[in-house]
Amino acid sequence: MEKLCNSDFERAVLGGMIKYKGIIEEYEGELSPSLFRYDDSKDIYEAIMYLYKNDKAISEASVVARLRDKDQLEFVRGKEYIYSLKDDIPSKYFFGPYIKELKELAYKRMVVEASQKLIEDVESGEDINTSLDKFERSTELSETSQDNNSLGDIMADIFDELESGKSIDKVKTGIPIIDKCTNGIAPSELVTIGAKSGVGKSALAVRIAINMYKADKKILIVSREMSKKQVAERILLSHSGISKEQYENRDFNDGQWVRIVETMEAFSGEGIIIDDKISTIQEIKQAIRRSKPDVLIVDYVQLLTPSNPRDSRERQVAEISRELKKMTSDFDMIVIQLTQLAEKGIGNYRPSGESYTRESRAIYHDANSVVYVHHVTEEKEIEIAHNSTPLKERQNVEETKKMLKRFEENGTRLTEIIVDKNRSGSVGSGYYWFSGAEMAYYSIC
Repeated sequence: MEKLCNSDFERAVLGGMIKYKGIIEEYEGELSPSLFRYDDSKDIYEAIMYLYKNDKAISEASVVARLRDKDQLEFVRGKEYIYSLKDDIPSKYFFGPYIKELKELAYKRMVVEASQKLIEDVESGEDINTSLDKFERSTELSETSQDNNSLGDIMADIFDELESGKSIDKVKTGIPIIDKCTNGIAPSELVTIGAKSGVGKSALAVRIAINMYKADKKILIVSREMSKKQVAERILLSHSGISKEQYENRDFNDGQWVRIVETMEAFSGEGIIIDDKISTIQEIKQAIRRSKPDVLIVDYVQLLTPSNPRDSRERQVAEISRELKKMTSDFDMIVIQLTQLAEKGIGNYRPSGESYTRESRAIYHDANSVVYVHHVTEEKEIEIAHNSTPLKERQNVEETKKMLKRFEENGTRLTEIIVDKNRSGSVGSGYYWFSGAEMAYYSIC
């Protein structure tokens, strides 16, 4: 630990806090006792901050007096040491770099201490996942404990962003109805995509991943439902337009071979990471730290392993969803969680509201936006879709029903994508053709 400190910088910071008027006010959001390795330096720091917060004059003499009142003067090496601090004071313009270096050293010390505790916990027989979670929580706390949280600081950051003219970093999904309602997804937002089994939620997530990848975003896909090869195959089919039957039979013409090669070249880098072995929140965090993605997609949330298997299923799923929500701010990223919807009675009912989320309504409540994927089969719903799309201009509703039957025989479904909840915009729905053969969505035109 001796290497993880800089006594010269610590002395300079303490001396500067005494000498330079306004330095504390300027750097108050970054100053804390954790910057200092030893208790005597922390005591001097606390004495200076006491004077500052109580609007008292700060000088060597007033700091000495405060330490004497607290019976700490001898512990901090006496009056002579306090007066000697001025000998190590650089220009006040060095304070920013000095404090930055001390913060980094403080964080490293905290990581070392947390690591030592982790070893002790593991050696004592504590569950490894519990131990790792405690380790990460302690390091996350130390990493963020010195953030500037005052409204003034936050407003200053917002002003800087406005002054720069840089737009909010929202990412389009490439799905018209979602982008229309949300105007894109921003970092720190959680999106829930829900559907019944086999309706097409994974295919929708793949399409979104492809579109965000094209926008130069790095994607981490945690796939518990499909193997990484299966996900990769879906990306290949969706992007190239090759049918599942053609792929399985290896039946390609020259043009299709060209599209396959172009697709493979387009996704040859590390812009999309697929992991089918991750099963816990802890492992997801580790993968995020390794790959540093802009977007996390979890397929699907109910298949993750809970931290406490003894909890009720509702509490287990709720905890997982809330941890994913927390990741959006902790890692400044977009998280898209997929969820299996509950079956409600007999028939293919259109999902709406929180009651359709399976096993925990937290999946709905935690999300900034909730998107449902619905296979349109009911006669009344078909009529609504017909009257809401260009199909109305070309044919009557009976012809549309007959067309849908033919399409379904070929694996193409009429699908409604529903933005059922949106905290930062509007809600609405749109109709699309979902091709199961190509794992792709197409607008109705």
